[in-house]
Amino acid sequence: MKTFTIPDDDLCGKIRYLASLRYTISEIATILLIPADELRLRFANPKDPLACAYKAGKVESQAKYRDRVKKAAEDGESWAISIIEGWERRQLEEELGCHE
Repeated sequence: MKTFTIPDDDLCGKIRYLASLRYTISEIATILLIPADELRLRFANPKDPLACAYKAGKVESQAKYRDRVKKAAEDGESWAISIIEGWERRQLEEELGCHE
């Protein structure tokens, strides 16, 4: 069984941290010993502090992913360059109103 220390003391901080590591709601519930159904109900309310923490962690995770892809593209990695070209194409389509 894998063990690690979560660097935050409050529940919101722990959820944000775990979400930033890309853990799912079920995995977070298991790690924090909270019933998954209870956590899902709380996450369903966008004003609940736990839901806000989860969303913030997901945003951090996405930002970390974007940074990793950008760094790889700068290093000439073809897979990363393709991903960035897709992001740029999607952004242009949205700006032009061409997206579905």
